[in-house]
Amino acid sequence: MNRGQDADRPLGSAGSSGDGWLRGVSAVHATLLYALLAVAWTWPLVTGLASDVPWDLGDPLLNCWILAWHFHQAGRVLHGDLGALADWWHPNIFHPSSYALGQSELLVAQALQGAPIYALTGNILLTYNLLFLSSFVLAALGAFLLVRRLTRDAFAGVVAGLLYGFALYRVNQGPHLQVLSSQWFPFVLWGLHEWWQHGRLRHAAMAGVALALQNLSNGYFLVYAALWLPPYVLAQIALRGRLRDRRAWLGPLVCAGVGIGLTAPFLYPYARLRALGQPPRPIVAVVQYSADTYAWLTANEQLRFWGSRLKTLVRPEGDLFPGVVPLMLVLVAIALVGLRRWRQSADATGVNGRHRASAFGRLRGVVASGLAILAIGHVLGILAALFAGQQRLYLGPVTISITDGTRLLLGLVLSAGLLVLVSPRSRAVLRDEPQHPVVLWTVLGAFTVWLSFGPIVHIGARTARTWPSLYAAAYRVVPGADALRVPPRIAMVTALALSVIGGLAVASLSRRRAGALASGVLAVAFVAESWPAPVPVRHTYEASYGQGRAEPVPPRPSDHPVARAIAALPADAVLVDLPFGAVPDELWWQYLSIGHWRRRLNGYSGDVPPGHLALQQTLVDLPGALEGGPAADTLPDAAMQAIRTRGATHVLLHRDSWPSSQAPDALRRWLLHNGATRLAQVDTTEIWQLRR
Repeated sequence: MNRGQDADRPLGSAGSSGDGWLRGVSAVHATLLYALLAVAWTWPLVTGLASDVPWDLGDPLLNCWILAWHFHQAGRVLHGDLGALADWWHPNIFHPSSYALGQSELLVAQALQGAPIYALTGNILLTYNLLFLSSFVLAALGAFLLVRRLTRDAFAGVVAGLLYGFALYRVNQGPHLQVLSSQWFPFVLWGLHEWWQHGRLRHAAMAGVALALQNLSNGYFLVYAALWLPPYVLAQIALRGRLRDRRAWLGPLVCAGVGIGLTAPFLYPYARLRALGQPPRPIVAVVQYSADTYAWLTANEQLRFWGSRLKTLVRPEGDLFPGVVPLMLVLVAIALVGLRRWRQSADATGVNGRHRASAFGRLRGVVASGLAILAIGHVLGILAALFAGQQRLYLGPVTISITDGTRLLLGLVLSAGLLVLVSPRSRAVLRDEPQHPVVLWTVLGAFTVWLSFGPIVHIGARTARTWPSLYAAAYRVVPGADALRVPPRIAMVTALALSVIGGLAVASLSRRRAGALASGVLAVAFVAESWPAPVPVRHTYEASYGQGRAEPVPPRPSDHPVARAIAALPADAVLVDLPFGAVPDELWWQYLSIGHWRRRLNGYSGDVPPGHLALQQTLVDLPGALEGGPAADTLPDAAMQAIRTRGATHVLLHRDSWPSSQAPDALRRWLLHNGATRLAQVDTTEIWQLRR
C-alpha cells in the first residue's frame, strides 16, 4: 500500500459500530449528552447557577475578579473612555505596582466567551458557572470530533469525549477554571487532521484560532503546547510519507502563524513584569508542587468510588490517578493494534508455519525474542520502580536491580532500538498509522507523565536523583517554563492522550462481536469511577468541605453594603485592608472590589510584586508591636510610613477578621494617633481616612 496516498483512508468497516443507530450520533447529539452529564456530574451547582460558587472560595473568586476586570475595562472603552486601553493591565490590586494583572492567568479566552452573558445579566457568578460547565462540554465535544475524524466511528468519539471531558483529573482541578479550560487542544488537532484530509486553509486557520484560545486560557497550556504539538505534527507528516511535501507543512504553519499572532499581544504584561524585575519561579517552589510518582496512584478525595480507596500519598496537587478504565483501554488498544500489525507483517512477508526459516532467520528470531524479553523487563522495571516502590525485579531465575533510573532508561532505549534494528516484524508492529496513531499517543502520554515529576524525581516522598528529569531541561530552555509552579497540571494533556487512545481502542473493539457492548459497559464504568457529585459549593478556601462561609457570595458585588460604602469614596481613593495578607479574607475583599474598583495596596494572585511580602510582614507584625511586643518603638511609625509611601488614603479595619480581639482596638488607637478619621462603619468594617 502507498502510505502517502492512502494514509487518510477511513478505517471503519461494514461491521463497525458506525452502522445502525450509532451512525446517527452527530455533534449535536453528543453535545446534548455531554451537557446533561455535566449538569449531573457537578450537581448541585445547577440549582444555584446564579448565586453559588463551585468548590471553594479560593481561586474561583480570583477568577471572577479577573473576568469582571476585563468586562469593566471593555465597558469603559465602549462608553468612549479610551484610557481603559492604557491601564488594562494595571488593575486595582497591589497598588502602586504596574502590570498586576500579569501576576496570574489573564483568562482572555474565558472573558471572550463570557462577555455576552455578563453584558445581558451583570451577574458574575452566573457568567463564571456557565464558563465552568462549558469547559466540560466543549472538552468532550472536541475529543468527540477528533476521534470521530481519526476513526470514522461516532461511538468511539462519544467514549473519547467522556474520557476527556470528565477525566478524573478535572476533580482535582475543580476550583481552577484556567486548568479546566483545556477544551481547545482537541479542536486544534481536529482542524489539522481536517487540513491533512481535505487541504482547505479554513481548517488550518480554525486550528490556529483554537490554538490561540488555548494559549489565552492558561499559560501552562501555552508552554505545554510548545513541548508536545511540534513533535505530534512532525510525526503525523512523517507517517503520511509527506516530509518533503510543502503542502503538508502549509496547514501547520498557518495554524502556528494564526495562533502565535493572536497570542503574542497578550504576552506583553508578562514580558514587562520580567523587565521590571519580576523573578522566575524559584526551582524550590517548583519542586514543592511537582508530582511524586505515587501521585499517579492517588485519587482525589471528592471521587465517590476511589476517594476513600486510593490514598497512596496525599499532598497538594498530588492526586493524578487517571482511572482504571482509561488504563484498560490503553492496554486493549496496544494489544489489538500490535496483534493486527503482527498478522499483517506475517501476511506481507509470507512468514507462516509451513515455511521453514533459514538458519540466519532462526538466529535472528532467537535474538529478537531475547531483545523483546529484555525490553519488556526494562519496561516492567521502570513501572515497578516508579509506581510500586520496588528495588528489585524478579524474572524467574533473573534478578534485576531497579534503583538506577538512568541505567534502566538507557537499557530500554538500547534493547528496544536493537530489537527494531534486528526484527522486521517489530518494525511493522511499531510502524504507526496517521489515522490510528496508538504508538504516537502512547509515547506522548508517557512523555507528559515524565514531565509531571518536575525538576527532581521523587518516589514515595523519597528523592530519586538517579532518575533524569525532563522538566528540568524544559525549565532551563523553553521560554516561559520558569514562570510555572505546578508541573502536574500537564496531566490534562495526559488525559487527552488517554482519551484518544481509548477512542481508538473502542473503534477496534467495535469491529468485533460484542465489542460495542463491552465498550458501552466500560464507558458506564468510567462515568462511575469519575463521579464526584454532589460537589462542594461555596466552601471556605483551603478548609475541609464541611466548613462553609456563612455570608452568601453576592452575584453583583456592587449590591454588597461594604462595596456600596467604598464606592461613595473619591475615585482616587487608595485603600489598605487590615488584616493584611490573610488569604481567605484577601480573596473576599478583592471579589467585593468588583463593586467599587478603588485601588488597593492589598491583593491576591498567583504571584506578588517585589516588595509586597515585606509590606505584608510589616503589617502582620504591627498589632503585636502596638501591644508592647518586639519593635514597639519603631514598627508603628514604619508601618504608617510604608502605607503612606504607597499612596494609601483610606484604611478598612475589618474587626471580625482578627484572631485576637485586642488587635482592632490597638489598631484603632494607632490610627487616631496618626490623625486618621473614622468616616463610617458598615457591619464589622470601619472605614478610616488617613490625614493627607
